[in-house]
Amino acid sequence: MLGAIPLADWLLILALVAIALLILRLLHKRGEQARLQADSRKPASPRAILQYVLELAGFALLSLLLIGGGVLILEDYQTMQEEIAPAPSIVDIPPDLAFQVEEVTFTTQDGLKLAGWYVPAQNGATVILLHGYGGNRTGMLWHAGVLVQAGYGVLLYDERASGESQGDYRTHGWQDAPDVGSALAYLSARPNIDPQRIGIAGCSIGGQIALQGAVHYSQLRAVWADGPAMLRAVDLPPPNNWATAITFLSNHVLDGMYVWRLGIEAPEPMITIIAQIAPRPILLVGGGAPRSFFGSEAPRVERYAAYAGDNAQVWVIPEARHCDGPYYQPEEYTSRLLAFFAAALSAQP
Repeated sequence: MLGAIPLADWLLILALVAIALLILRLLHKRGEQARLQADSRKPASPRAILQYVLELAGFALLSLLLIGGGVLILEDYQTMQEEIAPAPSIVDIPPDLAFQVEEVTFTTQDGLKLAGWYVPAQNGATVILLHGYGGNRTGMLWHAGVLVQAGYGVLLYDERASGESQGDYRTHGWQDAPDVGSALAYLSARPNIDPQRIGIAGCSIGGQIALQGAVHYSQLRAVWADGPAMLRAVDLPPPNNWATAITFLSNHVLDGMYVWRLGIEAPEPMITIIAQIAPRPILLVGGGAPRSFFGSEAPRVERYAAYAGDNAQVWVIPEARHCDGPYYQPEEYTSRLLAFFAAALSAQP
């Protein structure tokens, strides 16, 4: 929010305003001097008046663009700083949890320890569960409860620099896909794991990471992605009003800031890579309830499905906004979740 901008940033905004006004003043003064040099007895023509008005309008627009651009960049910078900051939290096992979990850790390819909970499978199939941005593994306990009750094994883990997992910064999913590979390596070392019966599910950024994971690791036989976040700005649907146009532009700026601030290459957009999951099944869940000016997340989910291919299904929950489908339609959500993984992870004949 604007009110959260630090004082130094506000001073920079004011400096931009001052520069814009100074430019306006200098240009206006130059125009005045030119007019004074003209014959003062000659009345101003309509064309001269129109030109003067247009000059003022142009100067005002230039000032507005300078100020607006400065505010946009500062807002994006602050957003980027917040999004890459670690989100640690203490993760305790809820005392009323209906199933037992084993506290586990595994190591990523770049040497970080990720913390999680593991429940072995009773039916031979296992699902990796990924939480939303800034959260921890408890955000997927509802899904875990449904799956465990049906006999599935689950591995819930805190994403890098979140919860109790290590990491100096977060990357909005840009560096999280290899961690899914590390989770698969951990599972392969556990007894009674069927490598042909592993799926993945996630909400929000977890849904995005789940899709990325399935692109890179063919061991994942099915993907359930609820409200999957964009990976790059071009993953967003084309703007349809001023608010979405600003958001579209802002996210392109954020992409560049991530590359600059973190010193990493930007991944390929989701719409470019999602087709690589085929023919493995994908179920994309989206909230249908609109937000003011921005609409619902359904168009983004439908856009992903269009690029994924015929292996992708879409379920839009009319009352939901973002990853809150279990609250509004718990029975339908349970039924669809179990049916999806039952069809995808059934024992091979």
